[in-house]
Amino acid sequence: MNTLRKIAENFNKNIKVLYEEPMSNHTTFKVGGKADVFFEPHTIEELEQIAACLKENSQSFFVLGGGSNLVVSDAGISRAVISTQKLNQISLTGTADAAASANADNAESLLLKCAAGVLMDNIAAFCETNSITGLETFSGLPGTIGGAVYMNARCYERSISDVLESVLYLDTKTGKTATYQFNGKDWAYKKSPFQNSGNIILEATLKCAKGNAEQIKAENSRYVEDRKSKGHFKFPSAGSVFKNNHAFGSPSGKIIDEAGLRGFSIGGAQIAPWHGNFIINTGNATAKDIHDLVLYITETVKRKTGFELEPEIIFTGTGFDA
Repeated sequence: MNTLRKIAENFNKNIKVLYEEPMSNHTTFKVGGKADVFFEPHTIEELEQIAACLKENSQSFFVLGGGSNLVVSDAGISRAVISTQKLNQISLTGTADAAASANADNAESLLLKCAAGVLMDNIAAFCETNSITGLETFSGLPGTIGGAVYMNARCYERSISDVLESVLYLDTKTGKTATYQFNGKDWAYKKSPFQNSGNIILEATLKCAKGNAEQIKAENSRYVEDRKSKGHFKFPSAGSVFKNNHAFGSPSGKIIDEAGLRGFSIGGAQIAPWHGNFIINTGNATAKDIHDLVLYITETVKRKTGFELEPEIIFTGTGFDA
């Protein structure tokens, strides 16, 4: 029995632990081998216990949100995986400074606290039910709020950082929780201060406002339908594969199209016939297929244009981890 599994089996019996868990069940690409040990904490306190125990035993770990921007290798992941998806509480915590409200009008401004594992779809549903506006552009975005904050997700010209008030996180160096108060200097296009920090996002507080339930529902539906019309949900995928770079003069999808790559495939991974910046799993893709296709696109575009595309997909697991 390996050391990690032994640690997990002797750990707090009240915390759910899965062994040899297929990561294809936890990523939107529907690929990936097994995780040796897969923790599912239901509370922040449980997550803190897991992280502390793993650190004490010199075991590294990977924190998983909704798996919407992730490819796990076919060989699986030997590190512990800590899933945040059971951390799914949403609550209104009070009113925000009107000047910092997500809305430009004089509507009552609110603060919405979301645990890291809350799915973006569930935030949209909560907002509809409670007549909360300001977050409609993120309707239909796959994944969790924790992942969206980590990646500084951007939808329809709006980034998560545009509506972020604060973040509760676990400082893995000290083992203590701390609150990050939003500072615009720390954020950029699809960049956040949490990337490569080792810190774990536990909760995000978002700026929003009181609105009209019917209008909110209509706006949410409009954005979801627009995503559908663009083929976001036709096949398993991770949405946009490459970040846009304004210095290139065109979006990455257009650059890939002009390089003649739309529809090109390696194994079961294909550049979507309708969008150059989507890679889809046509049914039997492997993680290696996706990885190889990303490399092929990057190399081909660099050779033809001189532009070096930057992937936003995270590759992890045996063979991918440095």
